[in-house]
Amino acid sequence: MWLLPQGSKQHGRIKNLCDVLCVVVDCSSFSHRWRAHLIQIARRKIRSAHNLTEFVPSHGDAAIIEVATNKVAVQLHGDEPAGSEKLVWSKDSQLIASFRDDWQNGTTRIFFRNGATFEEIKMPELPSPELPNLPKPDASNNETIKRIEPVRWLESGDLLLESELQNKAGARAALQITLGFEQSNQPMIHKSEKEKMSVVDYFLLLPSDTFEGPPNDWLDVMRANGEVIDKENGYMNCPGDGAQPTVEVALFRYRNGRPLLALCSGELEGTDSVQLKFFELGADGHMQQISRQILPGAYMKNDPGSGYVKEGWQFELPRKGRTIAVRSEKAQNILHKFSWNGEKFQEEK
Repeated sequence: MWLLPQGSKQHGRIKNLCDVLCVVVDCSSFSHRWRAHLIQIARRKIRSAHNLTEFVPSHGDAAIIEVATNKVAVQLHGDEPAGSEKLVWSKDSQLIASFRDDWQNGTTRIFFRNGATFEEIKMPELPSPELPNLPKPDASNNETIKRIEPVRWLESGDLLLESELQNKAGARAALQITLGFEQSNQPMIHKSEKEKMSVVDYFLLLPSDTFEGPPNDWLDVMRANGEVIDKENGYMNCPGDGAQPTVEVALFRYRNGRPLLALCSGELEGTDSVQLKFFELGADGHMQQISRQILPGAYMKNDPGSGYVKEGWQFELPRKGRTIAVRSEKAQNILHKFSWNGEKFQEEK
């Protein structure tokens, strides 16, 4: 299976696939000698690894190899739990950030190319974000999860990292850290900025019974599967499975910055996008479903439990812009448009 790199062809993700011998990320923009391949060898297929020169199964199942010789340049991880991985390459292909998320912690390692091999750069001690006071955890959900994930390489040659801390009560905090490198590849922290609360934060604060499983579990699934998580535009999309219908989330804000979160979902074994709910931040730090009327007009009522539902209608949340569209389930033509003005939704004529 070939997984094409995302964006600039220097960014690829693999998923843990226990039945697949190898997953390869091809970065065709590299030099004629090197094309970077990330290989995942499933543990029960590890006997096939003898085809790779110097591959040591006990040192892990992810490696960068040289295509011409099958020589292992570096093995990226040790004997660790199953997880998802991605590589983020610098523009000149001389530096690489390797990320692994095992759903308990997310770790980043950085390597620089030294001839025919890659050598690891020791990460400096990074500042850690502080969790907000609300919501307050108890003994059942006070476990914290830490992730340090490479976001992208900047035009300056610096690496942008996200340092995230969250607990199972729904609290989350994150820092954007810019890491620079001297000529000797010695790393240094150039900048550290606190992230503003985003659609991800409010998603985690949804009531625990919103989905078939807590929101933090679904965030893990979305991240591992490479689903749409667009913090800049305030939008998330998670395809359903056998237990959970497809979910779409969009963040709107009042003029004073207060969040209004829209959640659109479908029927478990039926039509997508037929139910629309709205949530706002409560005094306890969790998102609470709104029972008052949010959308104008007498077309339908906002039910305290199911939200907005009308037979034959489908809702479409915006990834960009501030307009919710209502379509006919059969004809797929737009029936209504509701635009957010910072205080309320208004129907477009």
